[in-house]
Amino acid sequence: MASNGIVVLSGPPCSGKTAAGKVLAEKRTSSGQGRIHLEVDTLFELLFPGSDRNRDDRMRAYDAAHLLARMFVDRGEIVFLECTYARRDQRTSLLETFARFPAPLWVVEFFVAPDEAVNRFRERRQATDLDDALVRERATKFPYFDEALRVESSSGTPAKHAQSIITWLQQGPRPVDQDAWVRAGRGWS
Repeated sequence: MASNGIVVLSGPPCSGKTAAGKVLAEKRTSSGQGRIHLEVDTLFELLFPGSDRNRDDRMRAYDAAHLLARMFVDRGEIVFLECTYARRDQRTSLLETFARFPAPLWVVEFFVAPDEAVNRFRERRQATDLDDALVRERATKFPYFDEALRVESSSGTPAKHAQSIITWLQQGPRPVDQDAWVRAGRGWS
């Protein structure tokens, strides 16, 4: 597996990104190196408590996560950067942070059926600006990318998904075409 780089864990809300990311962070590499898991939503809550979750605050949280990722990658770490990454400007922010000193980028996308996403959402007990209709819409319209590793969230446990991601990375997958990944994102319509 690569010694440093970024693995984006993306997908619609309630698709299992966070649970798999936490398992990935707990595991050590074969050389004993830790893995860094940066959750944009957690960073958002730390930086902007009480925010109405507006677009500007969201982008500031993404920008902050990308700067942290840059710091860890510069120190030879593998960073698992987790959030939806559905929007072009969220993806562009990541690439701009690494423009001067590019790093390999791999993308893992979690797929969840709209009904399952809504059912999972109803079981959550956290503050959010989402509702059933938005969760369904985001699961239906998520801009999946052909070069990404696709994880079917209903096909196993977070531990199983984490292991499949580790196995995939150990096989040395080609990093994604970063410009194509940005173009595949959605606008803010």
